[in-house]
Amino acid sequence: MRQPIPVPPEASDVVISGPRPFVTSVEYSMPDGHRVMWTARPHRKGIGRGRGLTWIIGVLFAVGSTCFVLGPIPAYASLVGPLGTTVTFFTGSLVFTSAAYLSYLQVVREAGHRWFAWLPHDMGFWAVLVQLVGTVYFNITTFAAFFDVPPDVVNRVIWRPDAIGSLCFLVASAIAFAEAGHRWWSWRPGERDWHITALNLWGSVFFGVSAVGAYVESGDELNAAWANGGTFLGAVCFLVASLLMLPEGRTRPAADSDETEPVPPSG
Repeated sequence: MRQPIPVPPEASDVVISGPRPFVTSVEYSMPDGHRVMWTARPHRKGIGRGRGLTWIIGVLFAVGSTCFVLGPIPAYASLVGPLGTTVTFFTGSLVFTSAAYLSYLQVVREAGHRWFAWLPHDMGFWAVLVQLVGTVYFNITTFAAFFDVPPDVVNRVIWRPDAIGSLCFLVASAIAFAEAGHRWWSWRPGERDWHITALNLWGSVFFGVSAVGAYVESGDELNAAWANGGTFLGAVCFLVASLLMLPEGRTRPAADSDETEPVPPSG
């Protein structure tokens, strides 16, 4: 496992953890007695310029999630009509993509780059990159709903999250959950970042259910209910997770108050 931060040679009691092959947490003691702790996600979300980005990302994901909450509701669809529903889903997908790119940018900036970077040893990088790909795929599928398409495609509710975008979200959420828990599976209900990533993981599962319901060939009412219900429940999970994320942009992690703050290398 590649160590993401430099540990001073005088440090002792070094503890390095993370889901292999990644490192997501480093702890050590300094000669003066204080304990220094670096954890990947809290450090990225609550330090320096990342703090402002965290709040913006949370707001954007909340707005995008709200669009996907409203879209499947029959009363809303009746109120705004088919075009309004399509606009709602497409707008939500664009906002998701904006938030996903800012999440990617947050990882890139923490590593000392400006707009783009390739950081294969960073677990957070894989989470945000796969998520970004998924949101772009949602842009394509929701945009396609504006055009006349064969009836069989319409019957499958093409503006709902499709299989590839949903799969990307599921993979990205699983990686983010592992990063927050420092192992591939964890139970940490007392910590905010665990709840955020767990909710996103559940939201991705529900989006996957929606994709299955939307793409079953028969196109009956039961499949439509699966598609709409999965979209609604998934979006609710994303919305709650987004709201929980907002305070992360205002509060510094406790470990960062130590006199010696480990900083990831810029390469």
